[in-house]
Amino acid sequence: MQTNGIKAPIAVGVVDNDALTLGALRSLLARMDGIDVTWTSTDGAHAIDLCRNPHTRPDVLLVDMSMEPLPGTEVCQRIHTAGLNVGLVCITSFTLRTYAAQAARAGAQAIVSKTDLPGIRNAILHAAHGKSNLSPVAGVVFHDVDTTDSKSVSDETNNGAVTGQAGAPSPVVTVADPATAMPSARELQISRMLADGMETDAISQALSLSRYTIATYLKRACSKLGARNRANLIAICERRGLL
Repeated sequence: MQTNGIKAPIAVGVVDNDALTLGALRSLLARMDGIDVTWTSTDGAHAIDLCRNPHTRPDVLLVDMSMEPLPGTEVCQRIHTAGLNVGLVCITSFTLRTYAAQAARAGAQAIVSKTDLPGIRNAILHAAHGKSNLSPVAGVVFHDVDTTDSKSVSDETNNGAVTGQAGAPSPVVTVADPATAMPSARELQISRMLADGMETDAISQALSLSRYTIATYLKRACSKLGARNRANLIAICERRGLL
């Protein structure tokens, strides 16, 4: 980000398996001062490969959380575990509490709504220097990571907020009062359709999936959330703001 005393733009990679969203994000980020979108990808595995390659490694990777077949949590976890010097900012169109705990455990520095452009910019500026953002969800803690450039970013963010200490060692990510494992994007989609009053046959037809597959997704969602049955699953999802 700094070359021969000249401050270079922050190199950003974006991975989202929705091509339309990906194009919109690239266009919007390109208008932000100090940010350069070096590449985009609709495939999580490909994004990991680009991060592993020192010639294509970005300073910060924006990661959509609800991708398939490789979810955003897995993308973050693999990059974090590999010790790559890449800031990780998770983005989602779901409520932030849906994925916040998973994102923190996977090594991300922030989670931001896709519609919160100022928030995305701030998160990028922080993550580029290994700094975490304050969590938008109570009980979830994001951590700083060690980077080669630990300069304060207080003069670069919109609100001047800085969390953590410069040059902090790479921590083991912890989450206060960790929640039960969250359902996948598909499991949540089917749960929402069920909550809207759709029968299994209708969901099966709408998603081009077999009745058995629909039942399996719902069974997994129940198991992850500790639901006794489908009605209890919907009630739990409503309480947690997942619908």
